[in-house]
Amino acid sequence: MTLDLRSAAVLIECVRRGSLGRAAAALNMTQPAVTRTIKLLEAGYGVPLFERNTRGVVPTLYGEALLPYAKLLVSEAGNADDLIRQMRGASRGVVRVGGVASVLGGLLVGAIRQMRQHHPDVQFRIVEELEDRLLDRLKSGDLDLAISPEPYADDEIALAMPDAFHDIVSAYAGTGNPLLKRARISLEDVAREDWALPPAGTPIVREWLRRFHGRAMEPKPPSIVSRSVQVIKAAALAGDLLCWMPLPLVREEVERGELARVPVAELDWTRTFRVYRRKKGLMSPSAAILIQCIRRTAEHLEEPA
Repeated sequence: MTLDLRSAAVLIECVRRGSLGRAAAALNMTQPAVTRTIKLLEAGYGVPLFERNTRGVVPTLYGEALLPYAKLLVSEAGNADDLIRQMRGASRGVVRVGGVASVLGGLLVGAIRQMRQHHPDVQFRIVEELEDRLLDRLKSGDLDLAISPEPYADDEIALAMPDAFHDIVSAYAGTGNPLLKRARISLEDVAREDWALPPAGTPIVREWLRRFHGRAMEPKPPSIVSRSVQVIKAAALAGDLLCWMPLPLVREEVERGELARVPVAELDWTRTFRVYRRKKGLMSPSAAILIQCIRRTAEHLEEPA
């Protein structure tokens, strides 16, 4: 026996619950049926998938390796069911969209507002993530669409639409920061400053580092590291730390005079966004409609005032 929808669900629950009995209860099955399914899988693959101990079960190296495929199988089955229901008109439809923070509040919310005028029963599930995790969630089937500035070179990912969107990332500091009082601020100056940034290895931090390394400079390691936009902004607002943020995320603080752009041209970056989807599977009708609304919303946002 190899992986099918039923055995995939059993494998997932056994890993999640750490117990064959608890997995059986969650799946509304008997424990012997769960045990038999696991044994058949192990026999089919010729490897042990779980280790038994006094507290339950833990996945082996083979079980861990099989788990992502089990999750993808269950996710795709759910997607297929939802697609057919939508096409038959038997469901209000669900669209799962992920994006970085700077595009969610403006572009995406504007597109959803437009779509709801004609499709009020569609539910939108929105996930905010940095670029690296968006790709993983899109590939696993957790998302239908991802709006990201990171160009995904991946065999499983494709562009959902040809259009591109833009925002501008700059360095910002609290308006009381002594750095802003200088007549001229250089890249070398800000390399010596304290920063609040996302984790090392994320695309935006890699780009930040390229700005310095391209001039043979090594900036100080960030003093505060967080995936939270609010934490990073609060650090810049509360002290003498700098942050590197897209303008849409700090616009209100800039307009209130709480944050100001640090005038270093080398740290101004125009990012390009695109909408991505998985290559496998059909796009749901609701997701296809949302893409058209994103395109129209982007055209409106980029019109000259």
